[in-house]
Amino acid sequence: MKFAPLTLIVLVCLGALGIALPALAFKTRQASQFGDLTESELKQVVVRLERTGCYGDCPSYKLTVHGDGRVDYMGDQNVKLTGQKESRIELADIKRILSEFEKANYFSIDQYTEKNCSCTLCTDMPTTTTEIQVKGSSHRVEHYHGCTCAPKGLWVLEKAIDDLVHTEQWTGDVSKQGPRGTTCFRK
Repeated sequence: MKFAPLTLIVLVCLGALGIALPALAFKTRQASQFGDLTESELKQVVVRLERTGCYGDCPSYKLTVHGDGRVDYMGDQNVKLTGQKESRIELADIKRILSEFEKANYFSIDQYTEKNCSCTLCTDMPTTTTEIQVKGSSHRVEHYHGCTCAPKGLWVLEKAIDDLVHTEQWTGDVSKQGPRGTTCFRK
């Protein structure tokens, strides 16, 4: 079957739209999952962040952020305060955290563990695990910081959660802490 050049262009464009439209619908569904939450749905949101130790003095702690503004902290090691602590953040900060999950396109992010890393891998680094539960959906991402192919949005999300929760009140300034003696290699 022979097509005129204009007909071929139209067919290619329609084919591309057929692929792009479902992806656009997914993004819209995801955005509506985080945005426009009712007050009741917002209060049921749960966000978790856990940072593990490393070969060095990386801070190790867990955070649970509840949609009603309650924050639970459990400090383990290499932090100013160990043990359980609790605080509150404003609902506007909860919405900002949700916005960071949206920007990161979080539900599409895969796992970046030491075992499944397919790019440059550095040894002896910490792992950060994030998780969100919202409107009956949940997603959890394990991010080994020695895996260099994790998306920038995941790094930004992890930092934003710490910043918006004011984690430094319990951890102290950990900006100069970290791994020592890492070795990097291409997988």
